[in-house]
Amino acid sequence: MSSTSLTLGNMIAGVLQWVILLALMRLYVYKPLLAAMQKRRDNIAKQITEADSLREQAEKLRQEQETLLKQAHDDAKLLIAQARREGEEEARKIVDQAQREASYRQRAALEEIQHERDEALKMIRAEVADLVLMATGKLLERNIDEKDQERYLDQILEDAGQLQ
Repeated sequence: MSSTSLTLGNMIAGVLQWVILLALMRLYVYKPLLAAMQKRRDNIAKQITEADSLREQAEKLRQEQETLLKQAHDDAKLLIAQARREGEEEARKIVDQAQREASYRQRAALEEIQHERDEALKMIRAEVADLVLMATGKLLERNIDEKDQERYLDQILEDAGQLQ
């Protein structure tokens, strides 16, 4: 009977240790990790929204440029009717100016979109690196065997690959 109660006592102690370990893991690892991931999701969603807004602005500018170009062509036709020589020269100036302006605005908008995209990617990469470093730090704090450590690191790297 004493050997049975000793075994039962060991089992109860083992279960209590696991419960305490799981509670500590949830408190100090799982919740902060979820909070960091949610913050990152929110940041990415904000950047995507900003990129969409910039894309819409670029589209509006393109439509305005098309309208300006159409107006320039219409104005050129009127000037040709009034005075062919003056009209041709004026139309050429208007078309050239509109094309330069359209090209400049389009190039500026595309550069801005590319810049925002690059910045978003930099921030995403930095967040992934921070998360990997944080997870690695947590893994190193724990005393785990090599098999568990490899499994955790593989999972972290897989998750980081999916985020890119």
